[in-house]
Amino acid sequence: MKPSLRNFFISFLLISTLLFNLAILYKKHFIETEICTSKTCEKLRVSPKYSFDQYIHIAFFGKYAFKNMKIVRGMAKTFYSILQNTHHPVYLHVLLDNTSKMRTARTLRKVAVTFRRRLNVTYYDVNDMANQNREAISTIRKYFFSKDVGKYNDDIFFLSEVFHEAFPKRLRKIIFLDVDLLFLSDIQDLYQEFEKFQPHNVIGIGPDLQPHYRVDFAKYRNDHPGTLVGSARPGRQGFNTGVTLFHLDRMRKSKLYNDLLNATIIEELCDKYHFKGFLAHQDFYTLTGMEHPELYHTLDCSWNRQLDVGWRNFVGNEIFEQYHKCDGKIHVLHANGDSLLPKKV
Repeated sequence: MKPSLRNFFISFLLISTLLFNLAILYKKHFIETEICTSKTCEKLRVSPKYSFDQYIHIAFFGKYAFKNMKIVRGMAKTFYSILQNTHHPVYLHVLLDNTSKMRTARTLRKVAVTFRRRLNVTYYDVNDMANQNREAISTIRKYFFSKDVGKYNDDIFFLSEVFHEAFPKRLRKIIFLDVDLLFLSDIQDLYQEFEKFQPHNVIGIGPDLQPHYRVDFAKYRNDHPGTLVGSARPGRQGFNTGVTLFHLDRMRKSKLYNDLLNATIIEELCDKYHFKGFLAHQDFYTLTGMEHPELYHTLDCSWNRQLDVGWRNFVGNEIFEQYHKCDGKIHVLHANGDSLLPKKV
């Protein structure tokens, strides 16, 4: 072999080896990933720098990301705004279909690298999780999907009620987020809301900032003048699930909460409040919160400042503003109902 050709091959091998080692180094420092296909998956990988409980654990759905760019863009913007406002270690738990994993992983990795942050993430097969909790999901679907609202005709909207069964027992607390959010404050401050839970609280959730539960509970309200049910704050105006804190340990131990997953008890509550829900898990938390408010820690509206104003024309501005107002510093904007996040904040 001629010296020049030999030198070329030696250089080529050296460069290839260097690139390979750089790729391994990149993966080691910026990517920590695990695939969980069932609730029996207990070995969640973590960075040796932190213990598992030191992370802020965040869950969201990524189902259909492989074919829906709106989900992908929303996921990227939400995750970007979280990292932009915190230096605390975060661990993502992404519930998706297998075909969406590659696109989701690529999106999250790109955001993490932008901030030179390690991507700690576990991907769960959401269909597998749903199948393992089929009985509970079928019960909840029966009572909280009274009319076919296409958006909510999917098991993912009936799964969060059994997160305490679906997630590994090692996971004690988790923040569940929609992927149409913009964080303006440190998510660590939101995580600290767990410390404000009263002894019987198992879930932290903010008010729904539209008056549709005023309408949904209209018959009960007419039969019970002056009731707090469906009334604007300080009444019980219902919940919105865009930002939800799940104390999984307490959910597992709470007999009251787990009894509420029973079909007979749910039916009794629906009959008592003349309630026919169609917003899936949001309706479940709202209805059970009317009967057992002690289960819920109510987040300030500033942690889930919803932007949709669709009900304004239906009920009039005066009533609408009683439900929609949210004073003080806003921590999280929520572009629900196809509303738009502001380009500048």
